[in-house]
Amino acid sequence: MPQRAKARNLFWSVAAGGGIAIALLAATLLRMSEDFDRVAKAREQVVVANGLSSRVVELGRSVVPLAVWDDAVANLDNRFDRDWARDNIGTFPYATDGLEFSWVLDADDRPIYAMEEGRDVATSGFADLEPSVSGIIGKVRQAEASRAAAAAPSAASPQVAIVANTTARIGPDLFILSATLVQPDFGTARILGRRAPIVVTGHKMDQAFVDAFADRYMLADAHLHLADARSEPDQAHVGIPGPTGTVVATLDWTPERPGGALLRKFLPMTLVLLAGLLAIALISYRKAHAATRAVVASEQRAVHIASHDKLTGLGNRRALEDRLETIFAARASGGLRYALHCVDLDNFKEVNDLSGHSVGDEMLRTVARRLRRLERAEDMCFRLDGDEFAVLQVIDEGADPAAFADRILQTLAKRYALSIGRFTLTSSIGVGLAEPTDQEPGDLLRKAGLALVSAKREGRARFAIHDPGMDEVLRRRRGLQNALRRDLQAGALTMVYQPQVDRGRAMTGVEALVRWTSAEFGPVSPAVFVPLAEESGMIELLGAFTIRRAFEDSLRWPDLKMAVNISALQLRDPGFTDRILALARDTGVSPSGIELELTEGILVDRGQGATSQLRNLREAGFSIAIDDFGTGYSSLSYLNRFPIEKIKIDRSFVIDMGRSKSADVLVSSIVQLGRSLNMRVIAEGVETADQWLRLAAAGCNEFQGYLASRPVPAEVIDRIYAGERVDVVGEDARFAPEHRLAAA
Repeated sequence: MPQRAKARNLFWSVAAGGGIAIALLAATLLRMSEDFDRVAKAREQVVVANGLSSRVVELGRSVVPLAVWDDAVANLDNRFDRDWARDNIGTFPYATDGLEFSWVLDADDRPIYAMEEGRDVATSGFADLEPSVSGIIGKVRQAEASRAAAAAPSAASPQVAIVANTTARIGPDLFILSATLVQPDFGTARILGRRAPIVVTGHKMDQAFVDAFADRYMLADAHLHLADARSEPDQAHVGIPGPTGTVVATLDWTPERPGGALLRKFLPMTLVLLAGLLAIALISYRKAHAATRAVVASEQRAVHIASHDKLTGLGNRRALEDRLETIFAARASGGLRYALHCVDLDNFKEVNDLSGHSVGDEMLRTVARRLRRLERAEDMCFRLDGDEFAVLQVIDEGADPAAFADRILQTLAKRYALSIGRFTLTSSIGVGLAEPTDQEPGDLLRKAGLALVSAKREGRARFAIHDPGMDEVLRRRRGLQNALRRDLQAGALTMVYQPQVDRGRAMTGVEALVRWTSAEFGPVSPAVFVPLAEESGMIELLGAFTIRRAFEDSLRWPDLKMAVNISALQLRDPGFTDRILALARDTGVSPSGIELELTEGILVDRGQGATSQLRNLREAGFSIAIDDFGTGYSSLSYLNRFPIEKIKIDRSFVIDMGRSKSADVLVSSIVQLGRSLNMRVIAEGVETADQWLRLAAAGCNEFQGYLASRPVPAEVIDRIYAGERVDVVGEDARFAPEHRLAAA
């Protein structure tokens, strides 16, 4: 046989053997991924089942604060106050927790009050509900009897809530049902009937409930079957038992398939590796040709590495600059117009820090793939640095840069299925348009960069297209930064103080507010210069100035509480507590006269880091207050976790009082919540007498706003403190603050 034919046969024999080995390895990995997916699905079902049980208990216990309460004993057992039951057992849990219905049963388990979907209903309807709740009512009564048979607890000892929960079909819907025994908490109220009343509530397990639960556990395509649907294929299932223990519904979702993900990740790499080894074996038969090809490939690879990002494979900044040079050179002969989209991932640093750089790299690769698919031209997509990308768009007939930027936002906002879970991340985009007046590529990059800064400043998750005004805005911001730095170093800012009064107009405290009047820019709003200080790293200097001046001025009014605002960046600093304690010692201020005001966002976003600092400040004597209470956060768990003494009702609720019934209900609920937790409650932004009277009727005892006084210099507070009647522009003389010295 000729040598050429032998070489050809050997070549194909080696190739066939390598192909069979690769196929066997692929089949093995496929079987392993299926087993991995099966185990992961079983584990996921256990986790979701436990989570669903915990959620049922959690929702079932939502009425405990209303039932385990001295007021509940007084108004449901000692006497029956229907209005109290409507407000506290009916309206409040319906408005706050979304309960579909609430029933109150007497000692004989007969209904005495009922509300469904926010409306009072006849108690005769309990006959339809009774078969579903009789079991949990019996459990509550059994627990009540067992407690009565045991030794009676001390009058001052709290009693453990008695609650029983179940799930049941009622009509076409599935409900979480709860029965809670009415009992006192720490007070002196006592059950006078032979048995305590019971509060029965129901929370509908609708699609909204399923969606919220799915978000918490990151479940895909979660849905509810009002039947036993555990045989549904390609789905994970959790059975939901009814009162008798039989499954009345199932929660189904598409399970995660980590085995498939690993297979998609590692199989191509493995196949490429084996194919490479096979290629090396085959290339050994053609050494001369292989050497030539290796040299050519090496040269091409060096050129590629020099102009491409190693992680994503996209062109790097050098490649973008080269492409722009080519574009600008072509424009001299009437080339196409272009738009440059600079894309920055919002909060990517947090994902990278919390989940690890490998997860961050995985997300960056996914972003690169999405941008490539969107532009459909790899040489038009670039990774500039870190989490910043760029996309060049040809502006031909019908092309709209704004529409394209919006498509990028929508594409990158889709959920990322990464190896450790699912993430959602937004982006900000700055768009620069190549104009005939642009002389060099740097002009286009500068415009896109300015537009990106504008988009991030306006709230992120949006795009901005460059306009000439952005250059002026940038120059003005730089001028403001320089002026603020000079005035802060010179101590040229001023302080004003807004009085806080009680129902009798007696001044109980003041809130310290910083003001800045620049010699160059005139009066500058705190809404402008405070964020400017945070962005430019001057917030620590501004905070130190504000706190020191407030501490010093507080010595002028010994029996007034001085309220000082604390920013998130200040509380984030581990040395903040030590510095504020040292400042109190230096100025001779008693911490008991200082109240530190924080927004809810600080506690929700920085909860773990803030706990120790706030506890140390409280132990030192400082009071802690929550500013802008109720704006944007539904979880109130931090009220128990942090040493909070005072709640400040946000002015947005106060403004709507008298115009919106829900605003009055919310304000009344906040006041009741504060009082039940032994917290002081103050309303800010009180501007009309009607708002004052409505707040007073709701039980609010402290007020702050233009009705009494706008923020004024310390000298005006001196005059009020001395007992002088001071007329402040805009105040209502009937509500002007007065200072009354305590009796000796």
